Order: sequence, then structure tokens, then C-alpha cells
Amino acid sequence: MKRQLLRRGFTLAEVAVTIALIGLALAWMLQVLNASKLTAAYSRNLKLSRELSLLTLGQIASGQYADDLDNERFEGTYAEEGYPDFAFEVVLGDENFRPDPNDQRAFYNWQAERSRRDREQRAEEGDESEEEEDEAYEKIQIKVTFPKVQDMRNEYILERWLPWRQLHPEEAAEAEAGEGGAEGNDPAGSGAGGNTG
Repeated sequence: MKRQLLRRGFTLAEVAVTIALIGLALAWMLQVLNASKLTAAYSRNLKLSRELSLLTLGQIASGQYADDLDNERFEGTYAEEGYPDFAFEVVLGDENFRPDPNDQRAFYNWQAERSRRDREQRAEEGDESEEEEDEAYEKIQIKVTFPKVQDMRNEYILERWLPWRQLHPEEAAEAEAGEGGAEGNDPAGSGAGGNTG
């Protein structure tokens, strides 16, 4: 009878193992919750940077940055929109973005250097047939950087092709004025002073 009375409760070792297992499970759950919170913050930043880059693209297409486009590269922030931690860099044509000085993975981009040398060589040789095809549209790249979340990438790059006339309205107007002036000297007349009767 004494043996039956002694086995009614748990031993100290059983209680300690149970508490340790519950503690490990709670620590694992906190890690999973923290990782999901960081992933959600990164997804939010990435989605917001996409929307902000489309906003910048719309502003460029509408001509709000016409003066800045002469440099073929300009930067800014989204502080006016309420996002001071988000910044952008806009590059026109075949230019490359500035390398991030904090990026440990940065390397010498030999392919970009080779394509730049090829363009310069074609320009020296006077091969303008390819250039004429490229004049109608110009490539525009918008890189939006946002706060870093752990080791995840903190930039979003949007690349689009926009009509050259839309990006450079003053130069397009000058070109049209030059073409219009040449066409305005038509010796046959363009209908002015024709039959009215």
C-alpha cells in the first residue's frame, strides 16, 4: 500500500524537463513571430518603394523634372510625401547607378564598361543608324532606397522606356521649329492666297 501512495505526484526531474520543453517552444515561437514581422516590414517597404517609383515616373513623364533631366542623373527624397527615409535616384539612357559605398558585394562592372566603350567607338566611327532608332525612346531607371531590414536588399529599381520628346520637351520643340522653318519655305505655297471664289 505504501508504494501506491508514493507514485501519485510528478518527480522533480519530470517537472524540470516539462518546463524546459515549454521554454524552448516559446523561444521558437518568438523567433518565428519576429521573422514574420521583419518580412512584413520588408514587404511593406518594397511595395511602398514601387508605388513611389511609379509616382516619380509619372512626375517625370508630366514634365515636373524637365530641368533636372538635363543632367541625365538626379537624386531626391520623398520627404514631401511623408516618407523621409525613402530616397530616389533617376538615371537616363545607358548610365549606371552610383555604387553604394557601404555595399560589400560591389564589384567592377566590366560589362557596363565594355558597352560604354562600344558606344563611344560607334560614335567615333560615325555609325548613326543605330542612334536614329534609339532617338524615339529613352530608357529611364528609377532606384528607390528604403531603410534596411536585416540582410535583405533595401532598394527597388524600376526601368521604363519613355518617348524622347516627353523627356526633353524643349529640345524637341527646337527640333520641330528647325524642321518647320525648313518646310515653311515651300515655293509652291501652302494654300495662302489661293482661290476664294
